[in-house]
Amino acid sequence: MTKAKLVSWNDAKGFGFLKLSDKNAEKNLFVHASSFDDRSINPERLIGHWFTYRLSADKQGRPCAKQLKLVGEKPAFVTKTNKAGLGASIKVAVFAGLLTALVMLANLPLAIALAYLVMSLVCFALYALDKSAAQAGRWRVQEAKLHVFSLLGGWPGAMLAQQYLRHKTQKQQFRWIYYATVLLNCAALAYLLTPSAAPMRQTISEFVSSFV
Repeated sequence: MTKAKLVSWNDAKGFGFLKLSDKNAEKNLFVHASSFDDRSINPERLIGHWFTYRLSADKQGRPCAKQLKLVGEKPAFVTKTNKAGLGASIKVAVFAGLLTALVMLANLPLAIALAYLVMSLVCFALYALDKSAAQAGRWRVQEAKLHVFSLLGGWPGAMLAQQYLRHKTQKQQFRWIYYATVLLNCAALAYLLTPSAAPMRQTISEFVSSFV
């Protein structure tokens, strides 16, 4: 096993590079997220640390590192504990509880609450698909599509996907647009709860019921 230092990491795409200890080496060595023996660590927080590795090659025959093991003891801060994910789960649970209460009080049609669930599942799946495509170098899911599904009620699923999949959390412009979709959707929901929106609630409920 050879030793090298992790010098860069792209968490969104799931790969980084090792700086070879050989002073004559001209290029850094590619390493994929799946190449770490300990999957509980967050490589992004281990930049500058040394690893042992086995030299291998990818499907195209390009050199890469495999079977990476951290040299020395694992710092406590590098594990993938996700406090932001816990916070997102609590927010989504509170919103789900609110929807449930509104349905039980007959203030909101069940079909609309179910639409939130379906859209959230679709949104989570799209985020997972986009991250997988980013890591594999395939065609990505358009950001506009992610925002549209979020606006249509999938924002709780998007919130969970961002934190648990560690995806789309760094690009500030994307985040601001996402927050705007959340506010617009919540504003639309608040309007639907008003007496004057009763006909619209009925129309939306009938439309959603034809799909859900």
